[in-house]
Amino acid sequence: MKADARKPVDTIQTTAPSTGQAGLNAIADDVLNTIRQTLIDQETAYQQASSHEPVASIWAHSFRVARIAEHIAAAEGWPTQPALLAGLLHDSGKFVHGGYHDNGTPEEEHAVHFTIQVLTGTPYERWLPIITEAILCTYLEGEATNDIGQAVYDADCLDKLGAMGVAQFFAKRAIRRKFLNDEVLIRTSIELTYAHHAPDTLMTRTGRNLALFRRIRTHRFYADLLDEWKELGMGDYAIVEEEIAGIVCFFVVPAACTCGGKLELGSDIDDALKCRSAIVNYGCPVCGSERQFSFCLPRVSGLPIK
Repeated sequence: MKADARKPVDTIQTTAPSTGQAGLNAIADDVLNTIRQTLIDQETAYQQASSHEPVASIWAHSFRVARIAEHIAAAEGWPTQPALLAGLLHDSGKFVHGGYHDNGTPEEEHAVHFTIQVLTGTPYERWLPIITEAILCTYLEGEATNDIGQAVYDADCLDKLGAMGVAQFFAKRAIRRKFLNDEVLIRTSIELTYAHHAPDTLMTRTGRNLALFRRIRTHRFYADLLDEWKELGMGDYAIVEEEIAGIVCFFVVPAACTCGGKLELGSDIDDALKCRSAIVNYGCPVCGSERQFSFCLPRVSGLPIK
């Protein structure tokens, strides 16, 4: 069965045992569960009471992408105003009518419709052909055919790299009610893999140069995070570099099973709904437990065709 590239499949808990003391295992299950559920219930009640506050993560992301796209356009000698506007509007079709991929229509088409509606009759109307082409060709067709599309594509990727990328990764996890834990640590495999390939997959000279520095920062942060996690006895994880069909991937995996057995790692490439995905399997030969997760691979030269 093919794995869903958007969601990990968990069959076991694989955090390495705490060092020094027995840790949470020394706490009776009923007491531990009561504490856990009480804290969750209290925070949930607070969040529900504050639900009238607007959620602006897409706006914050679009604002940053717009500024980065403007910077790239200026450095490349391209007009900055359409780059700024395309960055602001590139995700405007993501949550149309409060849904996601409403009625099966690609979000890029919704974004173009909204762009035409907003800019028609304004001084920016003259940029409509460039902006709409940038949105459609970069995200719907997967290949930027104009300069502004390249700037926005690179800006969108760069917002996910380096210190800003790390901040966005954890902010997104929090929005989706996933906080710093074992599952989130494993999902950093995506961040490390994309950061590694960014200097080769971005479309502009400026974007590629920026990605070189952000790749280093991204890897350094997650390596430090895993070191701190281990130092506190929270679990022992390793960053494993693996080649799948010639494509370099980075996987964050536990160093051992909870039973103490050494985990065996296997990986492959598989087809997902919208991409080629890396499939990661690891299991313990001692207790027989298994786990799998997957994620879409970046657009890397040499990636086998679907």
